Amino acid sequence: MDTTRVSLLLRIRDRQDGVAWREFDAIYRPMLRKFAIAYGADAAEAEDVVQHCMTAIHEHIDQFEYDPSKGRFKGWLKTLVNNRIRNLLRKRRERVARSGEFAATAADDGHDPEAIFEKIWLDEHLRHALKLVSGEVEEKTFKAFVDYVIRERPVEDICADYGLNANQVHKSKYRLTKKLAEKMAILTGEKS
Repeated sequence: MDTTRVSLLLRIRDRQDGVAWREFDAIYRPMLRKFAIAYGADAAEAEDVVQHCMTAIHEHIDQFEYDPSKGRFKGWLKTLVNNRIRNLLRKRRERVARSGEFAATAADDGHDPEAIFEKIWLDEHLRHALKLVSGEVEEKTFKAFVDYVIRERPVEDICADYGLNANQVHKSKYRLTKKLAEKMAILTGEKS
């Protein structure tokens, strides 16, 4: 990947840059959808949340100026999606109340929006970083890495399945973990 997250945000200011918008969409659309579903939206509501957020980004990205002291894109996106979901849930409660099926709801439904957003933010960036790393190494090496590090299979099984020795597996783990950390730092805009 030849762009940082900040440069991607600057590139999508050009609404005609289809490549930048496709890359942005590949990273952030699944994240927004997963957050909405995790917060209780059904599939149609989640798509509504995603469309609202993507439209707002499209409409307002030209005003984006990278200045970490004024706040980060992550915070703005979190506020945007949280507000949309709150509005959606409020409308849902209003519909239920009008229908006569209203039941008392707890003020705290057990969802911690901060924690949910943070987990999905990291998971989706990790998914995208893994995709980037997979294109930079041999397929066998990447599959062995995923089986060993992500799926936590025993090193002996990895060696047997991929024709590697333990030293090769450990070296690959070190090398690819480092690459993955670098990609994550670029994607999230944070220092590694």
